[in-house]
Amino acid sequence: MKALKWIGAVLFSASSVLVQAQDIPATQINDNYIGAGHHSDVNGSSSIYDIQNMVVQRTGTMLTVDIFTNFAGKNGYNGIEFGDLFMSTDLPVNLSGWKTSQESETDRYSRYNNNTTTNWNYAYELYESDRDNSTQGEGRLVSGFDNSNVRISNSSSHRNNQAVSLGGYSETHARYGDYNWHANNNKITFSFDVAGTALETATQIAFRWSMTCANDIIEGLVSIADDQSVEIPEPQSLMLLLLGFAGLALRKRTV
Repeated sequence: MKALKWIGAVLFSASSVLVQAQDIPATQINDNYIGAGHHSDVNGSSSIYDIQNMVVQRTGTMLTVDIFTNFAGKNGYNGIEFGDLFMSTDLPVNLSGWKTSQESETDRYSRYNNNTTTNWNYAYELYESDRDNSTQGEGRLVSGFDNSNVRISNSSSHRNNQAVSLGGYSETHARYGDYNWHANNNKITFSFDVAGTALETATQIAFRWSMTCANDIIEGLVSIADDQSVEIPEPQSLMLLLLGFAGLALRKRTV
């Protein structure tokens, strides 16, 4: 009986290792998004609104997203604030800004006008009281919202009808805790725990961020290659392992 308990403990430990989430090494997403309503990358002054790239990394259950943008030191400029970080694990991801070189310039900024082509099922939502803070604030990871909860850039923007943030703090949204964000040196850093969510184990995650005027927007996809994923032994292998342990335990008892 003790031998069987010992075998069970060993197998449980092995299974715990097998389901461990795979880390995502620091991966850069370049800003290639155009968006409806404007023909070029940045609408307005690049020295104020330009987004250069985004770097994503997942270590254990901590997901960190660094957004490199000139707007990091200018939050609150003309009433424009930081938007929320949208994420999607709903595959296949159909990024609204995913474009081919064959598309005309007109197609690039007229075909994609909002968030309806991608199911953004997670968001790092900034607290409203901190949204216009230029250096730091608090937010939370949420899910369970739909398009009716998404705020879009207003009609006064040349790049309008773009998803920029969530509206309000409905308790119907699943809440995963409070976390801080920081902005300095032309970089906004969101770092938060994704334990217990699909973001913890997803091998593909789409990201989207913009300031609330949508003068510039970044979208992109991070993937873990198939050969980096954790392999799970077939049931036959586990059975052989179990029989091997059992044989060793019985032999020890008869010696």
